Amino acid sequence: MTSTEAEPTPVEVQIGGLLEALHASQQKPDPRFTVASLIAALGVHSHIVVILVFSVLNMVPGPPGYGGTIAFAIIGFSIAMLLGAPLTLPGWIRRRKLPAKALMRVTKLFARMAAAMARVSRPRYLLISAPVFQPVLALFIIAVSLPMMLPIPFINAIPNAGICVLCLGWINRDAVVIIAGIVLALVGLTIAGAAIWGVWHLANAAVGAVQ
Repeated sequence: MTSTEAEPTPVEVQIGGLLEALHASQQKPDPRFTVASLIAALGVHSHIVVILVFSVLNMVPGPPGYGGTIAFAIIGFSIAMLLGAPLTLPGWIRRRKLPAKALMRVTKLFARMAAAMARVSRPRYLLISAPVFQPVLALFIIAVSLPMMLPIPFINAIPNAGICVLCLGWINRDAVVIIAGIVLALVGLTIAGAAIWGVWHLANAAVGAVQ
């Protein structure tokens, strides 16, 4: 007798492990959930999954410096993937506390999205997501993340949504989703570039007016 129940996708398995770690952290007397906790929950070699989760995190509002720290972390993870090294970050980032309750809400929502996408997403054109192209993926994510380090409001959401979709497609080995993520990230990068250009020119105009 064969089962008709579909096997969970790799993303669903990883997200399930993250939810369990989040639940466990909230049962402790000191319910801290740090960057180090997240990496421990997902594994030091789960570069793309960790980048995926951090791209979701960078769409969650946070205190000043939060977005830049997350972008710095994504760049660090991408460099580790580029070098084939385990995930590691400076101590000050590893100790950075993450908003566990907000992360849990977002992760649950993302788990539902991943399950819905699993119904239509399937391995397609596998050459695009071959391991040999992971350095190209890492370089692209670094390029998209660099502008996110600047303290300019409202430039993170679309580029990080693109990274999220791109990583999801890569893990599921679906070239159609990968291309959609690349397009979305490039659109976000264009908008971010326009915002940075606007802020630069406004700053120059303000300095000129003062002088």
